[in-house]
Amino acid sequence: MPKRNFTTLEEFKANLHKEGATLVEFSGGKVPCILVSPKKYEEMLGKVYGKRVSADTLLDIFYDGRDVFVDVNIKFRDTDFEENFLLYANDMLEWFEALAESGMIAMGPSETTYTNSQNIFMIQLPKKDAAEKALEIIKTNAKNRVARGMKDG
Repeated sequence: MPKRNFTTLEEFKANLHKEGATLVEFSGGKVPCILVSPKKYEEMLGKVYGKRVSADTLLDIFYDGRDVFVDVNIKFRDTDFEENFLLYANDMLEWFEALAESGMIAMGPSETTYTNSQNIFMIQLPKKDAAEKALEIIKTNAKNRVARGMKDG
């Protein structure tokens, strides 16, 4: 998918990733995980199974001093698998801290019967600096929100 642009808060909300995101334990640390439908997960695995795969990841950050959205683009090279996952970052500080710390992102099926460390697909970020920049922006905006006495809503 090409870079996406949103102009209103309603557009951002309408395009939020609905399956969710979580943290998974991996090698003694936490790795952020984007959850996808079991069907989408099986489709992804089918396209990369048995292949040497590398992935391009892009964190496109949108912020206005109050709200931070991060559009996570994942593209597996030499396949036609490319997906965008729009996340509302204000509520996901720990998730982005784990992303900046681990330099990894995982994908897993959203149904709890599937979600364990054996059913998670790990992706190493080529550079951690984008994750660190995203974390800095999220922290700054969260502070601004608290300083102005705003509550989530």
